Amino acid sequence: MENTVSDLTKLNSKLIDSIQTLQEKNISSFYLIENLEKENIKVNETSKIHFDFGYKNYVPEYNVYRIYGENYAERELILKNQKLSEFDFEFTPENIGEDRIQLEVAMNIDGIEWIIPADLRINVID
Repeated sequence: MENTVSDLTKLNSKLIDSIQTLQEKNISSFYLIENLEKENIKVNETSKIHFDFGYKNYVPEYNVYRIYGENYAERELILKNQKLSEFDFEFTPENIGEDRIQLEVAMNIDGIEWIIPADLRINVID
């Protein structure tokens, strides 16, 4: 009986490791697709940008951060505890030079933070 329990414990451990490996591979293949409402975005006019995961199925809960500042070194939480495989981001450029949007989606799975980046340039006009 002890041998059977020991064997089942080892098998269970292998199954857990296999499931975690599959989940990690699955999440590492996620990417974001942006869809702009219009081709040009005007200064001081808010535009909605729709983002979809390049994976339409279950996604773990996630947070979305905007990356900004000098050398894009600052991170601001803009959406928390999201569960759908899509989200909207509203953007209001303050000048023509503000033509780059960087976002990070952060998923915490079993204590490991997975980051899915989005980096896009938009055409900002006066």
